[in-house]
Amino acid sequence: MQIEEHRAFQESFWKVERVAWIVFGLTLLAAVLGVTGSRGWLQRQTMTFAGGAVDGPRFSRWEASDTLNASLAGGGNERRLILSPEFFRSFQVEDMDPPPISAEAGDEGLVYRFRSASRQPLVLTLHLRAQSPGVVSYRIGMDDEPAQAVRTIVWP
Repeated sequence: MQIEEHRAFQESFWKVERVAWIVFGLTLLAAVLGVTGSRGWLQRQTMTFAGGAVDGPRFSRWEASDTLNASLAGGGNERRLILSPEFFRSFQVEDMDPPPISAEAGDEGLVYRFRSASRQPLVLTLHLRAQSPGVVSYRIGMDDEPAQAVRTIVWP
């Protein structure tokens, strides 16, 4: 029994199938690296200051919980963490551990003040939730140091 073969169609279908495999493989690799916002090597970014460091999301997901971690030098002095207004337009702070001794609006944004009697660094955790998808640009500052520009991609 002779079956009519459409060899040209079959070869183009194989090419499309191979391209799809490559796209699926690259998507899997991106997910493993953290580009989708679900942990991984590229998911977090660190901003360093003389008085500590801030670790925040480079990639996040819309309406998913995330964290911003800050490590402030201890020693009894008052420490400040400054977040620009653009941060609060895109992220909701659900909880902060430990809570600040005060929070006030300043020229650069919202200023959180902390104090630690211990010489150990004060480790802060801000629990966040992204309010809308897109590219979010904001600034983070610590104490009297210049604020650093930060960019987070929030996936839908």
